[in-house]
Amino acid sequence: MRQLTDSIEIDSPVEPIWRWLADLAEHYTDWHPDHVSAEWKSGDPYQVGSILEVVEYIGGRREVVRFEMASVDPPSGFEYSICGPISMLLPGGSFEITPVDGGSQFKATISYRFGKLTESLFKNRTEALREHMREEGENLKRLIESAR
Repeated sequence: MRQLTDSIEIDSPVEPIWRWLADLAEHYTDWHPDHVSAEWKSGDPYQVGSILEVVEYIGGRREVVRFEMASVDPPSGFEYSICGPISMLLPGGSFEITPVDGGSQFKATISYRFGKLTESLFKNRTEALREHMREEGENLKRLIESAR
């Protein structure tokens, strides 16, 4: 199992970042210009077993992805499993918020099962996903710090 990881330091305590993530469905489109929508399809927000469906563009391609909350640890973050056939390649990931030097580090991780052939076939998709994750981190930093 391999991982794509992006992290960024945010000049904010952990709690405001968690509160922003806890309301993600309401302002998902504010997070990234390629985000279309987010809706809780089952369960209460951020409860283990709840499912969040997001629609977004990754590398110009429209994606509809369902995330099942696997573990939730407010205000430190959560882990999710990806539902559906795509889970064979992308089984899940996490968002983590850790205090550092008066601020916080936000870390996004996505696990993937790519061998050499699969990695070669999906190289452009992987790079698009890596870029999208980086932009999400930068945008979250801007959104949180501008609200202070």
